Amino acid sequence: MSDIEAEDEFQDAQEFPTTSTSMDLDTAIMESRKAIYYFFNNDFDQAKKIMEPWANSSMYHSLGTSVFAFLEAILTFEQKYIEKASEALKQCINVCSKHRKYTTITQNIGKMVKKTNYGAYTIEEVHAELCYAESLLLKSMLTFVEDETLVSFVKAGLKIRTCFLSYKECLTILNNRKWENEIQKLHFESGVRMGIGTFNLMISLLPARIIKLLEFIGFSGDKEYGINELEAGYTERRGLRQILCVMTLLSYNLYACFILSHADGNLDWCEKALDEELNSYPNGVWFLFFKGRLELVRGNIEDSIEWYKKSWKSQNVWPQFHCACYWELMWAHCIKQQWSEAADYANKLANESKWSRTIYLYQKATILLMQNPNTDEKYIIDNLMMQAPTYKQRIAGKSLPIEKFIVKKDNW
Repeated sequence: MSDIEAEDEFQDAQEFPTTSTSMDLDTAIMESRKAIYYFFNNDFDQAKKIMEPWANSSMYHSLGTSVFAFLEAILTFEQKYIEKASEALKQCINVCSKHRKYTTITQNIGKMVKKTNYGAYTIEEVHAELCYAESLLLKSMLTFVEDETLVSFVKAGLKIRTCFLSYKECLTILNNRKWENEIQKLHFESGVRMGIGTFNLMISLLPARIIKLLEFIGFSGDKEYGINELEAGYTERRGLRQILCVMTLLSYNLYACFILSHADGNLDWCEKALDEELNSYPNGVWFLFFKGRLELVRGNIEDSIEWYKKSWKSQNVWPQFHCACYWELMWAHCIKQQWSEAADYANKLANESKWSRTIYLYQKATILLMQNPNTDEKYIIDNLMMQAPTYKQRIAGKSLPIEKFIVKKDNW
């Protein structure tokens, strides 16, 4: 029996996490896999219980705790959760830095003329480099919403560049290091494929003139290469970041393609991937949500409504995620011209979501207008239109284009 098969067999036999007396790398990876299993089965509290006790010393536990805090901050958009996530990510970066390979200034300069001996890196130092890149990426993304100034925007950009260079270093390590443990390699490899693939895919979606500028400073944006790396991370080697690869590909095929390009995503691949993931996580809020989106873009509106409702009602630990379902349900009912139901979801968004009350109030007003164009209660719609611009906000120092449109339309 191979090392990988042995690990999978042990993982299947374990239903509940055990208490570790020490936190070596293999134990940390094993517990991270358990936390991922609980997290994507909507048992968020159990996932946190596994991660948090070791967050100040184990890089994988610290990274897992940071991911949970980051998602909560992005979903709620509330300052207290943003600050909590920022502190968790700072701690994670510090923990990872302590485990990374220490190099002097002279050694860094020497890399330019002498090939680095990655065989001298310990396995902990190798994984620390990868965890450092992932935590830095999350921190840079959080910076965009943490502070609205131009200075913060520049800082976030510099962090992203450092993160990308760290991922490239990890790719070099993967290709040049002699691996003695296949389990440790496959977890590292899935993380490298996820990072390199995501960077290439996302950069390729930017305007051509921006891509040329980014390539000049060291970034790369090859869409096909990015997709191939992510698919390899998902199908070839089911490592620790396998589920992040499929989440990225689902987001690209079901959202980015329809919003940023004129081509459809690979819907057949999405259906196959979702069938597999829903088999493993039948009540997983994320995959139920993506299934609803798949049916929506295929034109199966009634089916999409059912899947979105399943996603919404599958958990109550994160009520903020309900708002993502409300948004999709609002549009599904708009497509069917079911204005009363659409208005109900627009009202829920306006009352419960912190993302953009300007958009939600405007959307509610337009839906009410469609519901009854000759209404005698036009003052309600006028009041909503007047309120909408007062909630206009800035993210990463920029106003949201849709909010700017709403403000200008109200001034006409």
